[in-house]
Amino acid sequence: MELLLLEALAIGAVLGLLLGLTGAGGSLVALPLLLSLHLPLRDAIGVSLGAVALSAAIGAIPRAIQGLVAWRPVLLLAICGLPGNAVGQWLGRFIPEFALILGFCLLVLWSAWRMWRGAALPKSHSGPLRSVPLMAIGAGVGLLSGVMGVGGGFLVVPALLWFTPLSMLAATATSMAVIALVSGGGFLLYLTGAQPPMALLGGLAAGGAVGVLCGNQLATRLRGATLQRLFALMLVAVSLSLAAQKLLG
Repeated sequence: MELLLLEALAIGAVLGLLLGLTGAGGSLVALPLLLSLHLPLRDAIGVSLGAVALSAAIGAIPRAIQGLVAWRPVLLLAICGLPGNAVGQWLGRFIPEFALILGFCLLVLWSAWRMWRGAALPKSHSGPLRSVPLMAIGAGVGLLSGVMGVGGGFLVVPALLWFTPLSMLAATATSMAVIALVSGGGFLLYLTGAQPPMALLGGLAAGGAVGVLCGNQLATRLRGATLQRLFALMLVAVSLSLAAQKLLG
């Protein structure tokens, strides 16, 4: 039990740090790490949702106090994402594990390429918020969250940069608020049919709280392009490690 708690603290700290730095990526790291603890895929997905939701909420609160969270995009994304999460969890029961892992890895690599490429380009969108694209992204994020246990920040952050006039720092703050709502709803749905170890959940929550607060502080000292490239490299590492662990092992 003590070893499980220590491992959960470490995993929580890593995912919290990534959430604070980039507004995303926590669940992409949490899922393969939880699978390394020999959790079944469905339980790893459910626990990942809970850990990411709590860490994101803790990280979003101080950013909201600073006025960095844009609440209209949060509402649009969350309102469309929550129903999508329920549909995704239902669909996930019928998709083979191999297909889930392969789809997850491909999605992560695609996101990494888009983020790295976007970091080299000047941010051109400065017009008003575009609601329809954000609502479509929200539904897609919810679906992916339910199927794969991801918070969806790796899609939310680019969407906020493309379809709103938000800066990278504001986009990461807003993304954390969205993740807290969508992943939190998915975790509550998961709990209706599961009983994960409390030591695991407690360790993930404590580690995530420390990690996300440290990440918040670091994010204010780094340029937006640096954050995007850091995020892209992390995504590649996660995808390759998960593929090696589940598809080749």
